[in-house]
Amino acid sequence: MPQVDLSFPFSAVYGMEDAKNAIMCVCVNPRLRTVLIRGGAGSAKTALARSVGSLTGRKVVNLPLNATEEQIFGGMDVEATVRSGRPVMDPGILSRADGAVLYVDDVNLMDQRVLSSVLDCVESGRVILEREGVSGEYGCDTVMIATMNPADSDISSHLLDRFDLCAYSDFPDDDAEARAEVLRRNKAFWDDPEGFVMMYGNEEEAVRSRMRRAARILPLVSISDDLLGVAVDLTSKVGADGFRGDLALVNAACAMAALNDRDEVMRKDLEDAAMICLAHRRNYSPPPPEPPEEPQDDREQDEQRDESDDGGPDREPPDDWDGGGDTPDTPRDHPDTPPEEDLQQMLEEMLFEIGEQFRVIDYLDDDGRVVRSTSSHKGRRAMAESNDASGRYARSRIPDGKCTDMAFDATVRAAAPYQVSRDRGDLAIRIERQDIRRKVRERRSGCTILFLVDASGSLGVRRRMAAVKGAVLSMLRDSYVKRDRIGMMAFRRDTAELILPPTKSVEYSYRKLEELPTGGKTPLGEALVTVGDFMTSYSRSHPGESCYIVLITDGRANVPLREGADANEEVLKLASEMAIPQVRWIVVDASTGYIRFDNARRLAEELCGTYFRLEDLDADRLAETVRSAIQ
Repeated sequence: MPQVDLSFPFSAVYGMEDAKNAIMCVCVNPRLRTVLIRGGAGSAKTALARSVGSLTGRKVVNLPLNATEEQIFGGMDVEATVRSGRPVMDPGILSRADGAVLYVDDVNLMDQRVLSSVLDCVESGRVILEREGVSGEYGCDTVMIATMNPADSDISSHLLDRFDLCAYSDFPDDDAEARAEVLRRNKAFWDDPEGFVMMYGNEEEAVRSRMRRAARILPLVSISDDLLGVAVDLTSKVGADGFRGDLALVNAACAMAALNDRDEVMRKDLEDAAMICLAHRRNYSPPPPEPPEEPQDDREQDEQRDESDDGGPDREPPDDWDGGGDTPDTPRDHPDTPPEEDLQQMLEEMLFEIGEQFRVIDYLDDDGRVVRSTSSHKGRRAMAESNDASGRYARSRIPDGKCTDMAFDATVRAAAPYQVSRDRGDLAIRIERQDIRRKVRERRSGCTILFLVDASGSLGVRRRMAAVKGAVLSMLRDSYVKRDRIGMMAFRRDTAELILPPTKSVEYSYRKLEELPTGGKTPLGEALVTVGDFMTSYSRSHPGESCYIVLITDGRANVPLREGADANEEVLKLASEMAIPQVRWIVVDASTGYIRFDNARRLAEELCGTYFRLEDLDADRLAETVRSAIQ
């Protein structure tokens, strides 16, 4: 009697339609090779990925996170090398994935340099090995299905783009009946796995038949020039770089049409494909701002103000009002107008509640870089080479001086080709000093993030400060999960004040953020000088640690350092001359309104930093953006 595959059936996984469509597309269309399933813990990502084996009849090969490069790609067959006296290749895990399905769980925790090489091999279908004197090549015709939990850490945007398809697991958080159905199915599976698999046998066979039929139809599928234009327009609207998104979208749309028993792509196929091809490719860099409108003369401005003024007591001031002048409702020549100092005093201690929080994108985007660090601060951000015996053994290296952490496997491989010419006596292998290799260990390191928040009156209008506080708290919580140190500095009136030294306490950060008042002018130049002095001292006392300054502002300064100077030009000059070791800048544009000024963008350029708009930090807007682009 043939053995029954007792993995959880593909058709029995509740919901997750986007992820299922992505898997079926990659199994039907050989031009699609890689699928990434993103979702929270316990959302059935792994169960769905492992079910592909029984669905396709192909073996699922697991790629462990702790596998070394030699184990993944291949290395030296030590026994054969010792016997022959010449390097002999021993194929790695990827050789077992040839003709099978390659599965990587928690792919975001993998060394991103290694992940890039794995993706190269999967895309090309070949592994070319050149390492430690070993040269070889073997086939790797496989489909790669990877899963990850973005709440732990993310992968860089350029590696996300390497995945043809990316689906988000839609776990039924608020649907009680759906959650109950998930529990019923899991209980039934664990009570009687074989019976449960047989119960879904007909549905599984229906999915297999659909995929086999789609594979036969696929070579006949065509797409019109009009829909090709729609595909190009969609990728342009989400700002996808390069042509990977366009190619994946067209190939997935063709697979969708074939799965729906059609030999011609319809608009619905393209829309469904866009949801799994473009969401992870959205570019957060907005287009250049439109030039501001020509200034109007004072008479035209007065007329427009009179027309728009309904005389209500709750009328909001314009966006460019900084809290330091008269309100638009009060004529300058009115004898009862309170002086500027009195009006500003009314706004000095204005407090705004913390606005809506959200799941933030990976705004730091370290590109998976590996840095050598002497810092003992551990976290979950980037991979750092450990300076002691802690961390994961990643690779080997010739030691500089005495070796205290020997890489035995690499040492044996280095010595193996020379055993024929060495006098081994009774030894199986003789190791000499020049063969010694030491382990290079890596561990995830944290970083320090200092939030530099504009608390001036210009962010108090239209309750913009509430949204700013919500965004800052969202980023603070994200940093807490990733074990970063977080600090906060605020600037208003004529000073910048460190209100929270770098700490790991998100509760203390919350209290400081809640109590942060808003009002007064914008001393942006003073803020740059103060944060520059502080972070220069901090980075020198924490060598090797990655540091970031997240500047949240509309970029419009009105308090110069030198009397009579142009405050905005002074800020740009300061920014262009600022160089803080180990520190990168993130500028978040907190401005609002129909007319956006490019002050924050210009400031980011001068700081050589990364620019975002406040709204772009919300990761949950990804799918909404794609859907709106389609519509």
